[in-house]
Amino acid sequence: MAYFQYFPTIPYDVRGEKNNVRIQEITNVLVRIRKKINVVNTAFFEQYFIGDGDRADTLAHQLYDDSTLHWVVLYANYMTNPYYDWPLTYFDLQKFVAKKYPDNINGVHHYKDADGYEVDADASGATAVTNFVHEETLNDEKRIINVIRAEFLPQILEEFKTFIVE
Repeated sequence: MAYFQYFPTIPYDVRGEKNNVRIQEITNVLVRIRKKINVVNTAFFEQYFIGDGDRADTLAHQLYDDSTLHWVVLYANYMTNPYYDWPLTYFDLQKFVAKKYPDNINGVHHYKDADGYEVDADASGATAVTNFVHEETLNDEKRIINVIRAEFLPQILEEFKTFIVE
């Protein structure tokens, strides 16, 4: 199922020229559905760990035998931007951190105690967390996602079609 296949269309002037209006029906890609699907039972989901280099399309192919269902993987996890919501590969993470912290990748970002709470530098037992380790931790938190179990996929697709037409 192609993601935009069920989206509504809108009339749009495709040329945008003042004296040469040409109205055409185009897909309204601005329509968004924020997980309205009536899936609240955790039995519909299973957890998946995103490995380095996994992509939503390859995961969809692995789970559903259809790489075009990549949007289902993203949708089930409230991911609206695959560039920011999906974990970076280790190589891309290194580039990201180098760009974000150009002066000192291994500089101290913050301190934490033995329980993992952020504390002041002079707190007893405070451990330094570097910029790189901080960003790596945030990236790794994105690696565990919920995927919709294959047997429930037809129900999800039908509900999606219903919501997108509304």
